[in-house]
Amino acid sequence: MSKRGVELLVQNDFFDLHVIEEDVVVDLKKTGFPLKSFDMITNQNPRIKIASFPALRKALTEVGNGHKIGYYLPLIEVLVSPDQMKAEVIINLTITEFQEEKHRLLDLIEKSLQYHGIVFGLLDLEEDDLHPGIAIVAAAGQEPVKGEDAKITYIEKPEKKPVIREDGLADYYEMNFVTHVEDGDWLGEKILPTDGIAGKNVFGDIVVALPGTDSKLQFDRKSVVEVEEQGKIVLRALFGGALEFVDDYVSVGKHLIINGDVGPETGSITFDGAVTVYGTVMAGYSVNATGDISIEGNEGVTNAKEICSSEGDVYIKGGVFGGNISLIEASGDMYIKHANNCKLFAKNIHVGLYILGSDVVGQTVLVNKDRGKIIGGRIEALFRIECGYAGNTHERTTHLHAKGIDKDLIYQEIQQMALELKELQKTNGNLETQLSMTGALSDQLRGEQADAYNKLQQTLESGRDRMFELDREIQLGLYKIKTAKAPQIEVAREAYPGVIIQIGSKSSLLNKTAKGVFEVVDKILNV
Repeated sequence: MSKRGVELLVQNDFFDLHVIEEDVVVDLKKTGFPLKSFDMITNQNPRIKIASFPALRKALTEVGNGHKIGYYLPLIEVLVSPDQMKAEVIINLTITEFQEEKHRLLDLIEKSLQYHGIVFGLLDLEEDDLHPGIAIVAAAGQEPVKGEDAKITYIEKPEKKPVIREDGLADYYEMNFVTHVEDGDWLGEKILPTDGIAGKNVFGDIVVALPGTDSKLQFDRKSVVEVEEQGKIVLRALFGGALEFVDDYVSVGKHLIINGDVGPETGSITFDGAVTVYGTVMAGYSVNATGDISIEGNEGVTNAKEICSSEGDVYIKGGVFGGNISLIEASGDMYIKHANNCKLFAKNIHVGLYILGSDVVGQTVLVNKDRGKIIGGRIEALFRIECGYAGNTHERTTHLHAKGIDKDLIYQEIQQMALELKELQKTNGNLETQLSMTGALSDQLRGEQADAYNKLQQTLESGRDRMFELDREIQLGLYKIKTAKAPQIEVAREAYPGVIIQIGSKSSLLNKTAKGVFEVVDKILNV
């Protein structure tokens, strides 16, 4: 809009109020005009915008000309949002003036928007949309649309859990334990992120859209390959084997499949990977593997020497008749139909029917609470033992021991390791000083001096490795203390006389039937 000249707005005995260009100026003739009375003037002249009340106070108390107190707003004021995606207009008129000028305001608004360069997203305003002194949206830009993020899908992660039958009972000997994949099988895919759709601001300028966020496929490059197919990145198995997720990375482990029994025709099995035996492990034979071991035969295992997984889980569909010689061991979890006169060692041990006359050690030992039995033998768990029945009517000795974690002992071990770590830090610091003093001359050392220098370096590296190991053990100990659970034994149906309930160091031999959750409360075993 063109700049204004001089325009007299108000004239009285105290001052002249006028506009010079776009500034509102007071020429004060005499003092005494109340500051609050100036509100009436601004109400009658809505185009006056006071910039500073201190300036207004000064203009009404110091006689003289040229007191700038604010700005003279245009009749149609155009406001553009900081992101330039919205333009608003304010009609700076009194209600009376508004009614008188209403018929031409739409035309004035259009010209004001054109003057300010507002050309895109203009709204079709009508007279009923107009109100004095209120911000009215007159134009809206088109927001950019962010591109779609990458979409990643993996083959369903195998979940090792029992099938739940229609009657609601868990069937621990029907499981999809090892998932076999063939060379080239689909293991996952990524739909690539898309470009966004650009927008426009109210000035008609292009507003760039953000592309979708990319994500990285997580897979083991030694066993899985990514290939581009039909605009997607697809993961495929490099060879046949057992589907694995290691730290959430999809991979294929080596998988040995025995379609019959482990016995005279195969010999005992030792394998770096997963093993699936669709028959059984015959008496005197063994299966040792680094990965998961699955024995699928319905008849179970009788008098096998050992079935041991050094890094995975073990599943025996038909259970074990051990003859007091069979050892079943897993570094992870164990799922077994029943255990009869054998030894079981695993992290979490799940049993479907019973444990009879066996030695069992794990963090948890869980036998079906509705019908599962533990009869005879010794069951030792770090945190929890549960079953339906313990012992029998013949009062066979059955020892259930939930050890718990000795926090005081762990804390003492942590203190000892912390002292060793401190000494190592001091020793390594001295070694680093010695090495740094001779480091620049190390290429010139010969004979015994060179041997001594190399020995110092080896000692330093060995100390660093030990420091790392100690730090890891200290953190693990602190984690154990923090996450330790109170040990419990639960016999849901009936525990018979002859059962020994032991929690930590406190134990009780039952002389009558009992059931429930047994634990130490206020240092007393609640048996």
